[in-house]
Order: sequence, then C-alpha cells, then structure tokens
Amino acid sequence: MIKQYLVHHAHNKIIRYLMLKDVYSVFYYTVLIIGATICMICFNKVDRPFKWVCVLIILTLSSELIAGYFSFHRKNNGIVYVIFTPVEYFVYAMVYKTFFNDKKWSKILYFSVAFLIVAEVINTIFFQSAKKTPTNIIDIESVLLVILSLKLFINIRKKPVYENVLNEGVFWFNSAVLFYYSFDILFWGFHNIVFRLNNPPPIIYSGLLLFSGLLYIAYASSILLNFSAIKKTLKTG
Repeated sequence: MIKQYLVHHAHNKIIRYLMLKDVYSVFYYTVLIIGATICMICFNKVDRPFKWVCVLIILTLSSELIAGYFSFHRKNNGIVYVIFTPVEYFVYAMVYKTFFNDKKWSKILYFSVAFLIVAEVINTIFFQSAKKTPTNIIDIESVLLVILSLKLFINIRKKPVYENVLNEGVFWFNSAVLFYYSFDILFWGFHNIVFRLNNPPPIIYSGLLLFSGLLYIAYASSILLNFSAIKKTLKTG
C-alpha cells in the first residue's frame, strides 16, 4: 500500500513538474523527447545546419524541463524564457547563416542577434520584468524568423540546386519556421489582450502546444531527411 502511494505520488509530481496538464502538453513533450533522441542518434551524420537544428531541439527540451522545475518549486518560470529567447534566436541565426553562406547576410544575422539581446535587456528593465513571459521579444523574434525564412525561399527559387525540393530537409525546416512563426506573432498578440481577462480561455495555449509539437515534428523530419540523403550519397559514392 505504501509502495503504491509512493509510486502514485511520484507520478503526480512528475506530471506537475513537466506541466503535463492535458493531451496537448503530453503531445508536445513526447515530440520533444523523441526529437531529442533522433538528434543524439543523427548528430554526427547530418550536415552542419542540421547539427544546429539538433542543438535547437535539445536546447528547447532542456529549457522546458528547467521551466517546469521553476514553475513547480518557485511558482514562476518567466526568467527561463527571458534567457531562452535570445539564445534560441542565436541558434536559428546559425542555422540560416549556414544555409545562406553569404558574408553580407552573416553580418546581418550577427547584428540581429545583438539587436535582440539589447532589446531583451531594455524590455526586462522597462516593460516586462523577469517574472513575466517576454512576449514583446518573442514577437520581435518571430518577425525576424519570418523574414529569414522568406529570404531562404527566395534563395532556393533563384538558385535551384535540388532535384526535388520536397525531398530536402531544408524545405521542411524552412516551411515549418515560416508557418509556425507567422502563427506565433498572432498568438502572442492575442495573448497580450485575452490573458488580461479574469478567466482567460485555455484553448489558446492548447493551440500553441499543438502547433509547437507539429513544429518539432517537422524539424525532426528535416533532420531524418538530411540523414537519409547523406547515407544514400555515401552508398552511391
């Protein structure tokens, strides 16, 4: 009986720690764990930009676990996202730097990283404290990523180097970025308005978890496609 109680208590603690409140959060964390596993298996066997995508997935899972810890023990995890947002954007910048392979755009990307860090500091000091989710900075990051994804699609169109772009990891990665972060801008815009209500509807967060899970499915799929392409090239070469 005591053993059953301890197992049940530990199970409930894990659920609260990981913020597994519904099927959407379970879906999201499951995708992250599977994605991180794929990354660890494929890391040394994919091209450089996809190594950065692997870093991004593992970093995201780590930050969510840390956020769960802060939420469980300190009742507030805002500081985690204050730190994570510019770090996340830096990793994205490294992905696009490798895809662009252009000195001019490398400088632009480094400047945008510096800009976001400064914006984060200003936002934390004057507008949204470290205890709050930095929605202003998340919106800026989302706009920057939409611009970068559009730029990469323009590059792919101008210089078609793929036999079938639908079989390329870069296409699915970039499509996921464009789709998700366009939605993300709308989400956080609604968040700032809707969540000022006394009883905000949870469906908005559920939608974000669903789309976030789909985003990381696309990222993991892009890694597997690149892994398969390299494996095929090695066999034929």
